[in-house]
Amino acid sequence: MINGWQCGDGKLRNKRSVPASGFLVGWITVNVLLIIVIFNFEAGSEVETRVDFEDEAACQAAALDAFLAVDKNAQIHAIDVPAGQEMLEGTMIVYGETGGEIGMYACNVSRATLQRQDG
Repeated sequence: MINGWQCGDGKLRNKRSVPASGFLVGWITVNVLLIIVIFNFEAGSEVETRVDFEDEAACQAAALDAFLAVDKNAQIHAIDVPAGQEMLEGTMIVYGETGGEIGMYACNVSRATLQRQDG
């Protein structure tokens, strides 16, 4: 486990360094985390997180697919963050056909490094 994340399932890592000796000396994970919120003011907003993307393009495509399933005319725009408020870097807002907000998402690189300790 790294900071509460399970590592043994292979979903968090996609690159590792193994020397010719065959012993794992360390590895670096580089996956993209998607946090997506689909607004539903009647039933409550839906929040989903996924960490199974190898690059940002795949993450962006998955977010777009999710919103197109809600509204076939979904339009994605960078969010305007008011002064004094904090937001995840790269957060995008999604508008539906009528111009109303239907959700938001962010794709960010998730990294963790482990080193084998000798001795």
